[in-house]
Amino acid sequence: MMFPVSRLFRRLARISAAGLVLAAGAAQAETVDFGLSNDSFRFGLTGPLSRLIGGAQGQYDLGYLQHRDNGDNSYAVHAGFLVSGDAGLRDLDLTVGAGLRGVYVGGDGDNGGAIAPGVRFDARLPGYERLGLGGYAYYAPSVVSFGDIDDYRDIGVVLSYELNRNAAVYVGARNVKFGVEHGHDVTLDTGLYGGIALTF
Repeated sequence: MMFPVSRLFRRLARISAAGLVLAAGAAQAETVDFGLSNDSFRFGLTGPLSRLIGGAQGQYDLGYLQHRDNGDNSYAVHAGFLVSGDAGLRDLDLTVGAGLRGVYVGGDGDNGGAIAPGVRFDARLPGYERLGLGGYAYYAPSVVSFGDIDDYRDIGVVLSYELNRNAAVYVGARNVKFGVEHGHDVTLDTGLYGGIALTF
């Protein structure tokens, strides 16, 4: 029973990702993100949520994470959205958001997915806007997980520096882990990584 659901979720994720990539071709304010560590890479595409929902404050978020280590070849693909805005602090430019992420995990081992609620923040000091501190956390318990996946979490923190208005470099740390039914938790990726973000 789980296999058809997994296949349907994978197809929906691919269709939605392809649709958003095509829609982004003619858009402005889309950001392409590419991050690397010794064992993994993550590709991301984000853009204004108002392109999909008129007047909405926030962003859509697409991503693909690939991990290869000691013969293990696993991946996670996600599509989600965040509704975000200014937190209203006087001495800190703080943007916070909350949203949902649909994720599918596959590869050599267990396969399945989840619907994960999450939060994200980006903080910058007035007068030093080029330097930013960001973070995020997503978690899905077993009740919103399917296939072989019993739960899912993705947490991370990032320190970024804008080289110019359209390019930034960053370093960060993340932990991506999922539980397996009748098995041990599996760490898809953990540790330090670096990357670039390009805004068009």
